[in-house]
Amino acid sequence: MPLGKQRTLQEVENFIRNKKRLRKKLLGDLKNLRLFKESDVECAVYYHLRRYIGEDPRWRVLARKHVRRIGRYPDLLIFENGHPAVAIELKWNRVDIGKKDRRTLYDAITKLKVQKAYWLSTVYSDNRKSRLRKRLKEKYVLHRIVVRLGFTGEKLDDWRKKRDQYGKKMVPGKAHK
Repeated sequence: MPLGKQRTLQEVENFIRNKKRLRKKLLGDLKNLRLFKESDVECAVYYHLRRYIGEDPRWRVLARKHVRRIGRYPDLLIFENGHPAVAIELKWNRVDIGKKDRRTLYDAITKLKVQKAYWLSTVYSDNRKSRLRKRLKEKYVLHRIVVRLGFTGEKLDDWRKKRDQYGKKMVPGKAHK
């Protein structure tokens, strides 16, 4: 079985951070009503990362892997050659990083020695801007990514109505009586 292109750590990081790559894919998923909560974001990011990395045996993407060294479950942990390289915490509709996620990422940086740590959130209704104040050890390692739906007014109302069809206004299926 051919392996295809072998990815470098820099290429994986660029895929995560670049606005035209992972962010664009997540924005498309958000607009097309494929994301409804944090677990959907986790599945989508996992899917896109696995597709990007391909069959390269040097890479592993693990979701909710308990790490004894830090005593926590990072949402996604990417390994390169058996070593943790990237930690990702995911959120749904939040613009500010919480204490728990911040602690998990800080421990991943200091105790696991990951190359990069990302806090990624998909937001559909909050337009607030916020800054991430970084500690010295986080300065070039911790990054915040916010994927915003960008709809306002009538367009946002229409999107919410379509979203409600898969939630509180769901109709029953057409199974046999």
